[in-house]
Parts: sequence; structure tokens; C-alpha cells
Amino acid sequence: MPPLQALDWSEAAAAGASEAGGKGWNLGRLARFGFPVPQGFVLPASVYTAFMGTGALRRLAADLAGTSASDAAADDVSARLSRLRAAIGAAPLPPGAETAARAALARLALDRVPLAVRSSATAEDGGSTSFAGVHLSVLDVTGPDAVLRAVRDVWGSLWTPQALTYRRRFLIPDADAACAVVVCRMVRPVAAGVAFTCDPRTGRRDVVAISAAPGLGDAVVSGAVNPEEITVSLSHLGLALESRTGPAVLDDPTALAVARLALRVQSVLGDSQDPQDVEWAWDGSRVWLLQARPVTRVPRRDFPGAERFPLVWSSTNIKDAVPFVMTPMSWSCILAALRFLMWSYPAAIGYPVPRGMEVARRFHGRGYFDATNLQWLFYDCFGSDPAELMRGMGGHHGLLPVPPGSPFRGWKGLARLWRLAKGGWALVRVPSWVPAEIDAMFARVRELEAVDVSDLTDAGLLDLLVRISLAQAAFGGPFMMASSLLGWQGELEKQLENLAPGRGRGLAAALVAGTGAVVSAQHGTRLFDVADAARADPAALAWFQATPFEAGSWRTLAADAPFRRAFDAFLAEFGHRAVYEAEIATPRWSEDPSWLLEQVRAILEGHGRRPDGAARERREAAEREIRSLTWLRRPGLGWLVRRARQGAALRERAKSALVAQVGPLRRALLEAGSRLAASGAIAAREDVFFLSWGDVEARLRGEWDGTGARALVSDRREQVAAWERESAPDVIVAGAPAAPPPPPAKPVDGMLRGMGVSSGRATGPARLIRHPAEGHRLKQGDVLVAPSTDPGWTPLFLRASAVVMEVGGMLSHGAIVAREYALPAVVNIPGLLGALRDGQNVTVDGNAGTVVLTDPPG
Repeated sequence: MPPLQALDWSEAAAAGASEAGGKGWNLGRLARFGFPVPQGFVLPASVYTAFMGTGALRRLAADLAGTSASDAAADDVSARLSRLRAAIGAAPLPPGAETAARAALARLALDRVPLAVRSSATAEDGGSTSFAGVHLSVLDVTGPDAVLRAVRDVWGSLWTPQALTYRRRFLIPDADAACAVVVCRMVRPVAAGVAFTCDPRTGRRDVVAISAAPGLGDAVVSGAVNPEEITVSLSHLGLALESRTGPAVLDDPTALAVARLALRVQSVLGDSQDPQDVEWAWDGSRVWLLQARPVTRVPRRDFPGAERFPLVWSSTNIKDAVPFVMTPMSWSCILAALRFLMWSYPAAIGYPVPRGMEVARRFHGRGYFDATNLQWLFYDCFGSDPAELMRGMGGHHGLLPVPPGSPFRGWKGLARLWRLAKGGWALVRVPSWVPAEIDAMFARVRELEAVDVSDLTDAGLLDLLVRISLAQAAFGGPFMMASSLLGWQGELEKQLENLAPGRGRGLAAALVAGTGAVVSAQHGTRLFDVADAARADPAALAWFQATPFEAGSWRTLAADAPFRRAFDAFLAEFGHRAVYEAEIATPRWSEDPSWLLEQVRAILEGHGRRPDGAARERREAAEREIRSLTWLRRPGLGWLVRRARQGAALRERAKSALVAQVGPLRRALLEAGSRLAASGAIAAREDVFFLSWGDVEARLRGEWDGTGARALVSDRREQVAAWERESAPDVIVAGAPAAPPPPPAKPVDGMLRGMGVSSGRATGPARLIRHPAEGHRLKQGDVLVAPSTDPGWTPLFLRASAVVMEVGGMLSHGAIVAREYALPAVVNIPGLLGALRDGQNVTVDGNAGTVVLTDPPG
């Protein structure tokens, strides 16, 4: 790039922070994406570098290189700084730079209007250093000559005692603080101020903190006025005004509009998770963005007691359902749901949950949970050892070193015991009320699906999206309570281990096999009914046997024939599901059943078996053994068995109901995408999944016309593609050097060790399947080796002799279905797919949690 030129906003966005500085780069990106940024340009940092490279200025600056932070305010240093600032003010701009600046002012018709001239140093407005209030902004500058004087004044502000002290304190070399300059049209605001997409004092992530004052916002930034302080709270239901203090400046609608705009900035500049400090101005009809930068040093927010431990982020459990890079739309929706649903169960039984904790975040585009607070919660609330939580959820992070001994000692222990009793009673009551909530959720989904989205106004479409969000939020509590029922499986294991040491886990797994009540296993076995119907339908059988097989033409078969009736019934019950169904961009089976039809074809070719008989036999054998062990010894064991079975069934049915709302959500978002595409804002309706929830809301509210959406989609697609090329570690420790991805697991004595989650032993060739789309390679009797599994993988289980996964725990979907099908299963082996060769013979022992390599290495 030619060094001495003026950059328009699009050029500033492309140039990056090294040329446009933090402020100029962020404003350039926001303008590129259609945010309301005043007209302007950037004089790049290379102009400053060339300017300071002249003889006198270079010598004066070099003379200050050895100055420490403690010396910056000394009289002799202040005098030298003053001489340097005077020299900067008197020196001409480098050849070509003045011409470029004057040309930009004329080209943009800014040469006769009031302007703001502001610093944009390359080390400014970054993730770790902000230089807030350190460098100069010059307002109400009119005319080229005045602008050029203001540019030199801004450059001179890098050489004040406070600027030098700041650089020295953060070990920023002077040469690394080259200063670009932002020049933009002044906004004449009714009110202005700043908005933080967090509470910068407490670290709450569920609020937007707004400071507002009449007139220009520099009074707020400088602390010269007492502003109105407005807190807008976030919930899964939207935004609400939480509190106001100080003089009344903004009305409610404007305050909410400022909050929504700030959150959109966070979605663009901070991946929906990194808080932003936004300077804004309200001109009576529109909110303008004057600056945006990351909030630095946001206080960590923890459960009391957890703050003394390192903050560990783990892919535990979340990688089980979403092991890939999510689209921006899915991430914005999932993150919003997790923030307000994750702690709903402990809160429901009276455990104090600090508001606005950060539950999950992305690294390398993948999701991670806060393993530190998660482990502390289960210890402090329920008295659960971190090892128990890891066995339930999986993960490769270390165990939190909680205090030794019983957690039920002393007064605090009694409080824990009381909460544990309340929690247990709450779980006992769940089956009496959650089934009705599940039925109500499915009924709400049917109502939402019946809406003709194409007939809605923009306001009506937004209302529908809000109704879907309300339905999801209302179901969050019942879903989390149903999920908690999976804890009965662990209690069953403990009781059986006391009765039959070394066999408790195996017996517990066998006792819950073959119940026929686990809905995520049902849609696997029901495909056999579809295959039977196809065998009785000559036209359908011929269609399945045709080469090449055209799955997309299934609707050409007679609607009243046996196959179509059976398949239509299947889709009516399970069509809301999908492979990796948590990703909203993934078509539901009712939209594209091709993958299902491939599985039916495989069944017709002899691949797959009904698990019912074998699972029932294993369960009945375990029941006979238990009866012989427990006569008059464990009268409550039968109750516990029923609870474990009921827990798995109810949790999976609740998950099915939760996923069902994705269908109407997806339809509504695609309709919004169609409208954006029709206006030319995006190329295709599916591009909507590379926008965020806030983007779509802004478009439907009329707060954004879609300008810049193509650029936003393009940049986000490139980012997703870049993340997908990266390998991500399973554990990240905050503040520690970046961890490498897990290396391939190394067999010890010819054996890999993981976590046994379903009992039994099986030997067969390892078939490495990284995505269900590769499922055609899995043949009857193979051992399914996968990174993780969600309900979309279930039909593949019916061909496998055993299942092995890189992630997962006792409570993961794959474990539940493996137990229902009586398939041996071992999970939570990091680097698993790199440790085995495709086709290599292995023996899976679900009791011992081992995978034995029976082929010689090679």
C-alpha cells in the first residue's frame, strides 16, 4: 500500500490496525458492515512514521527512549517532551501527505464542515491496552488548514507525560505506538455518551451499561459532567431497563436502541462474547457510532470460592453436541440460551448464582465451558466430587482441587446438605410435571410451524422470532430439570457397586437397556419399520435398488403406498431432528431426508440389526442377577432402577422437544434471509446464518437497512473457513500460553484407556467415521470410532458392534443410546482418531473402559 495517502473507511478496514490504528480500523470495519459511522477518512500511521523520521524529530524522540514510567513526570523530562511537541507542531507534513489529506477533504465534501480529528494509535483500542483519554481529540475543526494543525496536535499528544507513562507501564516501545489520525464529520447530538456491553466494574456479562449526557459525548468521557447512568439487562427474552440514576437524558426507546446497537457491535468486533466500549451520539433520529474498542481487564465473575482457582475452559460436553465451528447465527443463539439456562437448576433449589457470569465462549471458533465454576458449583451446591462430574459430562481438563474431606461439615456443610435434599426432592417430583411441559412444548411448536411466515410483515416476523425465543426460554427450566434426572444412573451405579464390587457399572448399564422408551434410540429402530414397508412395496424396493441411487426423488413414489405411509409417519414424528441438530443452518430431516433414506437403503442391503432382542435379554439377565443379590437387602433398589430408566427416557424426550423449536426458528430466519436477498443485501437466503440474531432483529425493526450485509457475510465465511482449518485444544487455561491440540493417544501395552459408559465386550475392525456423511463406510460388525455423536448418528449405532468416542461421559447422548441398544461403549479418549488405523482390529471393553489393539502396530 502506498504509505502517504488518506484511507477511506473501506480502505481503513482492509489496512488493519497496523496502518489505520485501533480506532480507525474498528470504525472502518463498522462502516464496511453498514453501521452508522459518520463520513470520514484515516490518515494512516505510516504518515506519522515518515513525519517522525525526519532529523530533528527523530533525535528529540530518541532522547526520550530510556525514560522510565517513574521519571516521565520529572521536570527535565516534561521540558524535553514540551520541546518535542513544539517541534511537531511546527514541522511540515511529509511530501504528499498534505496533498492526500486535502484531496480527501475535498472528495468527501468535508472541507467546509465541522470535523472531529482524533488519535488512532496502533497500540490504541486493543484487547489489552486502550489508551482511553490519553491521546487527544480535537473537535469542531473546520477547513483544511485547521485540520492539518489538528493532526499535528494529535500527534503531539503521544508525547505528553501521561502518554509516555502509559507506554512505559505497559512496555510498549515508542516505535510501536505510531499514530494514525481519524478525521470525520461532527455529529450534532441531542445526547451522547458511552455504552459498555458489560458492567466494567463488576464484570457482569448480562447488562449494557450506558452513560449519557446532553450534547457532545466528550464531557462523559472526560468526566466533566454527571451523566445519566442506565443499566439495560439482557435475558433470553430480550432487553429490559434495569436501573437509572442521575439526570434524565434518554427516553426508554432510545436507551434500548443504544443497547441493541452496542450489542451488534459486540457481535461484529467481539464474536458476540468479548465486551465492547462504544462511544455513541444521538441526533434525535439516529444513533451514530463514534468509536468502538474492546473493554480491557473485565473483572472475572465466579461463584464465591472459585475465584482462587485458575480459570479453565474445557470442550467438555459442548464438543459432544457441537464439535465443529458453528455459524455466527447459531453461536449468538446458543450463547444467549446458555447464559440464562445453565444455572437454572441450582438457582431453582436456592443456590445463590452470581448474575452475569460467563458460562461459555469460543476459541478457534469452537465452544468451551467454564470448567472451573462448573466443577465448583457441583461441589459447593451438591457436595459432588469433581471426578463424578467429569464422569458424567466427560472432558480432558484436570480435576478442581476442592477442599479434602466431606463437604457436609459445619454450618456451610449443613446448608449444602439441605440444598442436596431439596435438589433430590425436586428430582423426585420432575416426572410428575415435566412430561406435561414436554407435551406443551411440542404443541407450541406445532402452532409456530403453522404460521405462514411469507405472509407476515417485518414486525410480524420479528414477533414470531420473539415468540419462538419465549417458548424456548419457558422450556429451559423443565429441560434442565429433566437433564438432571440422568444423575440417577450414577446413584444406581454406586448402589450396585456396593452389592457387586467391580460389576456395578456393567449391571447398571444392563438394567437400563432395551426399555424402548428412549426417543433418540427409537428413531434408529423405527427405520427398520420403514425398511420393512419398503420390502412390501415393489416400486419402493426397485427405487432403493436403482443405480445410481437418487435419494432426492423419493416423493415421486406413490403417497398411499406402504413405504410412503411409513416414511411420512416417521418424518411426522422425527422430522424435526437432524445430524448435528444444534446447528441452525443444518436442514431438518423433514426438509432433506436424504441421509435417512441412505440408512434405509443400507438396512435393505443387510447392514444393521434390530437391537431390541439382545438388549432385552441383557436387561433381563441383569434383573435376575439383581434379584438374587438384593433379596431383603436393598428394598429401594427397584425404585432406583425405575428412576434411572425414567431419567434417560425423559431427558432424551425433553431434548427432542427443545430441538423441535429449531424448525420454526429456522423457517423464520430463512424468511428474513429471503427478504434480505430480495433487497440485494445478501446473495442467498442461507447467508442469513452468517449474520447474528442482533443483525436480523435490527433489520426487522427497521434500525438497519442491510447495507454492508454482503461484506459481513463474506468476512464471517472467511473466518469460519479459517477456523475450520485449525486444530483446537480441548482445554485452555486463561492467562496461560496457548495449548496445542491434543496429540494422538498412545496405546500403553497395546491398550487405550477411556471411560466405560456401556457394558459388554466386542471385537471388530475400527471404522474411523468423522461425520455421519461417511456412514456408508460402516459395515455390520464394525467398531464405530467417532469424534462425538449426537442423535443424528443413531442409525449408525445399529450397524456397529461397539462405539468408541474422543469425548463424552455417562450423560452424553452417545452413552445413553449405547446403553439402550446394549452396545459396548468407551468414551473420552483424547486424540483417539489419530491413534487408530481405519480397519484395525480392536476389542472394546465397556466394563473396563479400554480399547485393546488386537492387530500389530503399523
